[in-house]
Amino acid sequence: MATMTISLPARFVSQINIEAKNQGATRSEFFRSLLRKYFTREVQFKVFTPRPLEEIRRGMLKTGKYSQKFVNSVVAGLSESSVYGN
Repeated sequence: MATMTISLPARFVSQINIEAKNQGATRSEFFRSLLRKYFTREVQFKVFTPRPLEEIRRGMLKTGKYSQKFVNSVVAGLSESSVYGN
């Protein structure tokens, strides 16, 4: 078996640690399982296509599940992300 090293944002590492622990697995086992599912087409990743932030705002508000304050915070966070930020 070959070894591969990847760099991830700290928040992803925290989520991966939690998910691996919930599954009773190591991080390596977690990724092997995920990749196995991907390569057998059990799980398929879609290419991310950014949508206009105003469209995201309207869509979230339309569901009635989120407060205006929450929606504003999500849109503000997205506007600072590497995808939407300048």
